[in-house]
Amino acid sequence: MTAPRIPALLRRALDAIHPDAVAGDLLEEYTEHVLPRVGRFRARIWFWKHLCKTIAMAFIEKVRHARNVRLMGPALATTRHGAPRREIMGTLWNDIRYGIRMLFKTPVLSLSAITTIALGVGLTTHTFSVVYGSVLKGLPYEGADRLINIDRTRPPVSSDMSAPIHDFVAWREQQTVFEDLAASRQGTVNLADADMRPERYDGAFVTAATFAQVGVQPIMGRTFNEEDDTGHTPPTIIIGYGVWQNRYGGDPDIIGKTVRANARTTTIIGVMPPDFHFPFAEDVWLPMGLDPVQLPRGQGFFVRTYGRLKPGVSLDEAETQMAGIAQRLAAEYPATNEGISTHLEPYTEEYMPAQITAVLYVMLVAVFGVLLIACANVSNLLLARSTVRAKEIAIRSAMGASRSRVIRQLLVESTILTLLGGTAGIILGYVGIDAFNAVFMDMERPYWIDIAMHPPVLSFAILITAVAAVVSGTVPAFRASGSDIHELLKDESRGSSSFRMGRFSTGLVVGEIAVSCALLVAAGMMVKSVVNLRNLDMGFEAEDVFTARVGLFEADYPTEDNRRLFFDRLLERLEALPGARAAALTTNLPMMGSGGAPFAVEGESYVVDQDYPGSPRSFITPNFFDTFGAEIREGRDFSLQDRSGAVPVAIVNQSFARLYFEGESAVGKRIRLGRSGSELPWLSIVGVVPDFHIGGNTGGIGNDQIPTEMIYTPIEQGSFRFLSIAVKTAGDPLAMAPQVRDVVAGLDPNLPIYWAYSMDQVIENQTWAFGLFGTLFGIFGAVALFMAAVGLYGVMAFSVSRRTQEMGIRMALGAYGKDIVRIVLKKGFVQLGVGMAIGLGLGVALSRPLQLIMFDVNAGDLSVYAAIVVTLGLAGMVACFVPARRATRVDLVEALRPE
Repeated sequence: MTAPRIPALLRRALDAIHPDAVAGDLLEEYTEHVLPRVGRFRARIWFWKHLCKTIAMAFIEKVRHARNVRLMGPALATTRHGAPRREIMGTLWNDIRYGIRMLFKTPVLSLSAITTIALGVGLTTHTFSVVYGSVLKGLPYEGADRLINIDRTRPPVSSDMSAPIHDFVAWREQQTVFEDLAASRQGTVNLADADMRPERYDGAFVTAATFAQVGVQPIMGRTFNEEDDTGHTPPTIIIGYGVWQNRYGGDPDIIGKTVRANARTTTIIGVMPPDFHFPFAEDVWLPMGLDPVQLPRGQGFFVRTYGRLKPGVSLDEAETQMAGIAQRLAAEYPATNEGISTHLEPYTEEYMPAQITAVLYVMLVAVFGVLLIACANVSNLLLARSTVRAKEIAIRSAMGASRSRVIRQLLVESTILTLLGGTAGIILGYVGIDAFNAVFMDMERPYWIDIAMHPPVLSFAILITAVAAVVSGTVPAFRASGSDIHELLKDESRGSSSFRMGRFSTGLVVGEIAVSCALLVAAGMMVKSVVNLRNLDMGFEAEDVFTARVGLFEADYPTEDNRRLFFDRLLERLEALPGARAAALTTNLPMMGSGGAPFAVEGESYVVDQDYPGSPRSFITPNFFDTFGAEIREGRDFSLQDRSGAVPVAIVNQSFARLYFEGESAVGKRIRLGRSGSELPWLSIVGVVPDFHIGGNTGGIGNDQIPTEMIYTPIEQGSFRFLSIAVKTAGDPLAMAPQVRDVVAGLDPNLPIYWAYSMDQVIENQTWAFGLFGTLFGIFGAVALFMAAVGLYGVMAFSVSRRTQEMGIRMALGAYGKDIVRIVLKKGFVQLGVGMAIGLGLGVALSRPLQLIMFDVNAGDLSVYAAIVVTLGLAGMVACFVPARRATRVDLVEALRPE
C-alpha cells in the first residue's frame, strides 16, 4: 500500500517547470481514494498517467507564457528597477486604457464612486474656502500679521472696550514697541452735491497714521497729515474707488472738488485703490480732527486703536509694555483709569472672535468626516469589485505579473475614478461658494473676508483629491493582489471565494455610521436652533412694517430745538402718508439691539455701585407699540404731553415688572438711571408692555443669552441726532420707500434715508448665522446619512450575493424566509449599533463648540439624540432589509447548481 516513489531527478525537473506542482495532491488522491477502489496495479497506472499530464501541461504553460512576454512586452511583463522609460510609460498607458474600459464595464459602480467622491471633495473644498477666506487669508497687505489691535479691559472681566482719546494719545507717546499707533471710529457719512441725490456711505474718522499702518497709498491725491488730525484745517475727505467710479463717474479731476459731507463743505484730497476698505468695510474717510488737549480728561470720543509691531518685537513683549503704561495711567488718573489694563491681539482676530473661528474649524472637521465616509464607501465598492475580479487578478499573476504590477493597475483604476469625482467635486465646491456668497452678500462683515476659489483653495482641493485616491484605492489594491493564486484558480464555487471583504470592510462601515451619526447630532442641534428661532414669539408684529434710518448733523441742526422740530414734522408727515396705518420713531428697532443703562429702583438700597442693576433702554415716540401691533398690558402709552419739561416718565416691559416688582403693579413706581452719583430725575412708570425680543448680536449669535428686561422713555425727553423710522403699511412695506424718501427730502433736500428694509428683512439680517450654519450642517448631516446608508447597503448586498449558495442550502434544508432575514439583519444591526454608540459619543464632543451658534438648544438635548437614533436606525434598517429580503427570493435550482 506504499505510494509510488518519484525519482529525485524527475522531482527536480518537475519543480523547475512548476514549483507548486500538484504531485503532492496526486499522491494524496492515490493513497486515499484511487488505491482502495481499483487495486495497486491500476492505481499506479493512474498515478503515472496524471503525473505525466501535469508535467506536460506545466511545460506548455511555461512556453505560452514566454511567448506572451515576447509578443505583448510591457502588457504582461514585470517592470523591473532600471527598465527603459519607454517601457514604463507603455505599461502605464496600458493601465490607463484598461482603467477607462473598466469604467464603462461597471457603470453603476463607477457612477456611485464618482458621485461619492464628488460630494466629499465638493463639501470639503467649499468649507475650506470659507475657513481660508475668513480666518487664514487675513489682510491683503505685506506684513499684515504684525498689525495689532489694542483695547482697554478691566480685569477680571474679560470684555474689551474702546479707548478714550486721551488714553490713545498717552499710549502713542509712551510706547516703543510699535512703529506707530493709529486710531479710528466708525460712522456713516452723508455725501450731498448740488446736482446729485444725497447718499449715505459707511465711513471712518481716522488719524493720519492709519493708512501707513497697512502701507497703502492712494491712487490719486494724498492721505491725511498731522495738521488734519488737529481739526484746525479746512475739512477734507478721502473717497474709495467705488465711490469715485459710481458716484462721480471716475472723474479724473476729482481731486480738489468740494462736496457736502455731513453738512460741511469738504474737499476731496485722495482716492484709495480698489478693494481698500480699511479699517472694517468703509467707503469714505474723514480726519478725526479732534485735539484732546482742549478737552477735560474723560470727555471726547472713544476710538479703536491699532499699530504695527516693530520687526523682532513679539506680541508678548508688546503686551507687557502696554500693561505697564496702563498701570502708570491708572496711578496718575485714578478717576478715569483705575483698574484699567490693556488687551492686545492680531487685528483680524478682533473682528473674528475665537468662538466663531472654533465653529469654522468644527465645520472643517465635520466635512473631513464626510470625506472619510466617501473614501470608505469607495474602498468598499472597490473591494467588492476586486472580489468579483479575483480570478482575473489571479490569472494575471499566474501569467507573470508581479504583485507591484497588479497593485499599480488597480491603483490606476481607482485614481481614474477619484480624479473624475474630484473634478466634479471642485465644480460642486465652486457652485457652493457662489451660493454661499449669495446668502452672505448683504451681511455686515470685514472687507478682507473673501470667500472664493483662491489658488490655495484650489491647491487644497487637488491635494484632498489625491489623498482620496490613495486612501480609497490602496487597501483594496493590496488586499486583492495578496490573495492565494492557486486557491483562487481551483475555486469553482460561485457561492464562495478565497478573497472576501471580511472585517476590514465591516470596520469601514462601522466607521461610516459613527462619523455620520456625529454629524447628524451637530446637524440636529443646528436644525432645532433654526426651528426654535422660527417659532420664537418676538412679541411684536413684523409683517408690513417699513424701516429706515435718518441722521441730522450739527452744522445744519446745531440746537436741540432744531432737531426736535425736524423729527416732529417728520413724524407728522409719515403718519399722513397714503397707505400708512401707523408710524413711529425710535433710537433702536426691535431685534437691532439696545444700549444698556444702570438704574436704581426707588426704595431699594445698594451698598456699592456694582450692586446697581442694569437694563437695555430705548427712546420711542407715541404709537410705537401700535406700529408693531403690541397692546399696553397695564397703564398707558406715551402721549404728546410727555415732552421736555414735563414729568419724566418711563414704560417697562413685563419681564422688567416681574423681576423688580413681583406681586405688585409696576405702574406708579419710580426708577432713576445711573448709579450712586446720578443726578438724573426719577422716572415714573406709566405703563407695562409685552416683551419685544431685543437681539442685536452679530448674526443673532448669543441672542438667547440677552436679558429680556427693557426700559422705554419718550424721545421728547431726550436729545438725538440719529433715529430709526418705522411705518406700518397696508401693503408691500418696501413700496413705501420712495414716499418716505420724498418726505425726508421735502424737509431737507440734503438728507438721505439709509438702511431701508422691511422689518422681516431686519430680522433676517439679524439672525442670518442660524440659517447659514443650520443649512450647512444640515447638508453635512444629510450627505453623511446618505453615504452611510449606501455603504451599509452595499456591504450587506455584497455579502448576500456571495452567500447565495449558502442561503439556497439553508432554505433547501427547511429554513423559512424569516430565518434568512434574521441572519442577514443580525449582522447589519450589529454594525449599526456599534457605529451609533461610537457616533453619539463623537456627537457630544462635536456639539460642545457649536453651543455658541445654537439658539435655545442645550448640547445635551436628549430629544435631538433620540431623533438621530431613530433617523439613522430607520435608514440602516432599510439598508439592511432590502438585501435580506432579496436573500429570501433565491432560486433554489440556480443557487445549488455548480458552475
